[in-house]
Amino acid sequence: MGSAPLVGIQIGAVSFVDEGVEEVLDLVAEKAHVNALFLATQSFDRGVQGRQVAGRAWPGHGPAEPDDHSGGSYVTQHDEFYEAAVIGAHRARDAEVAGFDVLARVIPAARERGQAVYSFVLENTHSGLTRGVARWPRVLQVDAWGRLDTDACLRNPDYVTWWLALVEDQVTSYPLDGLMFGSERGGPLGNVLGGGGFARNGNPYCFCSHCEAAGERRGLDSRRAREAYVKLDELVRAADDGAAAGDSAFVRFLRLLGRYPEILGWDQLWHDGYRELQRRIYGAVKFLDPQVQVGWHLWHHNSFSPLHRAQSDFSDVAGYVDFVKPVLYGDCAGYRLQHHVRALATGVFRGVGEQLLLDLCQAVLGYDEDVRFDELPERGLSADYVRRETARAVGSLAGSAKVYPGLDVNVSTPPHVRQTTPARLGAALGAALDGGADGVVLSRKYSEMTYENLEAVGHVLRDRLPRG
Repeated sequence: MGSAPLVGIQIGAVSFVDEGVEEVLDLVAEKAHVNALFLATQSFDRGVQGRQVAGRAWPGHGPAEPDDHSGGSYVTQHDEFYEAAVIGAHRARDAEVAGFDVLARVIPAARERGQAVYSFVLENTHSGLTRGVARWPRVLQVDAWGRLDTDACLRNPDYVTWWLALVEDQVTSYPLDGLMFGSERGGPLGNVLGGGGFARNGNPYCFCSHCEAAGERRGLDSRRAREAYVKLDELVRAADDGAAAGDSAFVRFLRLLGRYPEILGWDQLWHDGYRELQRRIYGAVKFLDPQVQVGWHLWHHNSFSPLHRAQSDFSDVAGYVDFVKPVLYGDCAGYRLQHHVRALATGVFRGVGEQLLLDLCQAVLGYDEDVRFDELPERGLSADYVRRETARAVGSLAGSAKVYPGLDVNVSTPPHVRQTTPARLGAALGAALDGGADGVVLSRKYSEMTYENLEAVGHVLRDRLPRG
């Protein structure tokens, strides 16, 4: 590698309040050679904000107590940018960070140390924390039964306007090096087949007036799409064993796809809406300041679901991205992969063994993990998984954008799940660099990470890239 790689770290505002801005910046630079800070500035998701998750092991720094995490913006917001938005500015009400502007406080100190500053904005809205935001129900998705969903609709013009206002506010008000946007959800087909994953209800969406109008313009019959997804939901949730029904659940799933092409059409419509939002964010940032780098945080589901991977082709975003951060959390990947396979095994693949389904997923995703299904949580996925996925992203983008894999450092998981060790993290870092990565982003958040594991990053970098 000709130049030093980007070594980023995701940090929430509370860590700087708890431990001091200068102290944290110096510590992560010393231990892990961090030269880029991905500051969580907008989130309704505890995965990137707040202290250590309650009930998980204390990492050895920061207060060993929970915080009052409510979500929202962790920077000063300026009302003039939100005048056209139904949803206005919403400052996080966390008591621990009251009055603290993470960008205003960190950027000057980072500049003194030669550290780049990226704003990390996360679109996840399923947590319920948005209940405290005025008029939020006006932007929610609508499911196939006409009920409001827990997530906002990516095609709702009021929601899009709010995001563009937030981005304009940040890029105009702060001297950023970059902005990373993330959203951890997929289309209606994947949501139904996967049972909603860990955090959602598995309902099909979105059938709001905006999505139905977009579907009709495309020649899709929204009534038939609703009908199809209701039938699909019934199939997935059924408890039959296949034999009693005459045909397996998977055969009946294929039959539904044949009779209702709207199932795939509506799923494609949702993904196209997400990509449209990405393009608008990219264009807004580049209009305001062409030097600000724009990147996408890519959901870990890309590692488990062939369907989601098919809808998340790296080459598709090449024209509107400067860098990507594919989530490659090898330690918790086994736990998450097992959960996804189990959802399939109780849905459209009822009657197919879990090990057989795991082997099938591995084969079609291009993995070579010698692991039994019941061992997945405790073993995780290997460094080879990180290398393969990094190389896939690098090859697909073909130099049109940088690749900064996200590596897990003490991601909070149940006790029976593989935990990060210096050896494991060092191997994952080396694998990412071997796969052609331009850098890495240490994830999910500094408040989870142990010093021992941060030091492992520094050791690997010193061995591979001696300082002259």
